Amino acid sequence: MIASLFAQVPFDQYRVIDTDDFDEAHPHICQALNSAKFQVLSGAIQHNLLDLLPCGHLSLIKLRYGYGAEVSVDPGCLKGYFLLVLPTQGKAEFHFDGRRIEVSPREAFIISPDKRFHFRASHDYEQVLLRLNRHAMDDAWCRLTAQDHAPSLFFDAVISLHSPGWQALIPMLQWVGRCANLGQGNSPAQAALLAQTEVLLATTLLLHQPHNMAAQLWPAPPPSASSAIRRAQAYMLEHLGERLPVASVASHCGLSVRRLQALFQDECRLSPLQWLRHQRLLAARLNLQTAERNEKIADVAMRYGFSHLGEFSQAYREAFGETPQQTRKS
Repeated sequence: MIASLFAQVPFDQYRVIDTDDFDEAHPHICQALNSAKFQVLSGAIQHNLLDLLPCGHLSLIKLRYGYGAEVSVDPGCLKGYFLLVLPTQGKAEFHFDGRRIEVSPREAFIISPDKRFHFRASHDYEQVLLRLNRHAMDDAWCRLTAQDHAPSLFFDAVISLHSPGWQALIPMLQWVGRCANLGQGNSPAQAALLAQTEVLLATTLLLHQPHNMAAQLWPAPPPSASSAIRRAQAYMLEHLGERLPVASVASHCGLSVRRLQALFQDECRLSPLQWLRHQRLLAARLNLQTAERNEKIADVAMRYGFSHLGEFSQAYREAFGETPQQTRKS
């Protein structure tokens, strides 16, 4: 799903490294990102790839680093920039802020400056990286708050592909891909466009991805749902494409069906199954926006629990004001 966002980006026109010689590739990769300690844990390195597209002060990077081997990479701390990690293949295990986080193409990951991290990657791990300078984040903060100086900002690392933060980021990432051919900006107008893109991306992250200063920026949240509702929602999301009677959800949460329905009406203004259907529609929409176009819409509908294509199309149009076919073509 992540890979398809960048399918039209001309990475190969900005190739810096394409070699099986790690000693040749390593200094170029360290120069583009951070100097890093590197160790082969198993297997043998077969390929290293670095494509670096400048988009004003943004950098869009496609990276294979020690491909063919299971590797350990320790970059220490990022200095002066945020790094959005978008895995497109394989998996990695990040150790970050005292946490162990498994990263795969099913979710994105953001690393904040001055936060130490290291990771180990599978033999087939591949990623797209978006480098965003700290000054852009500081500028976005000051514009949003009318403050003269920005505090040190640290984001929650994981960005779930089902989260509002990811939904907000999708059009921004698509726009960055379209801007890739502008390079550093060959005219004042292009340079201004790239600068605005950088600040808009930073603003999107500040408004939609949890961070340490969110309480000063976001309006006070509504009262949180009860632990029972959170547990029910998590359970339904884990079984998004399966037949799921409301009695099974209630039983999982230790509640009666009537009690679970009452809680959902109070907190969500929806029944549990209405909430579940909306989540399924959101997941199907994300799939249609980002996945390969040769997959049948009926197969997408079936994956997310809709056994009848006509019912899915009608519910989809009611929810989003367009047909699944129109979403796919956009």
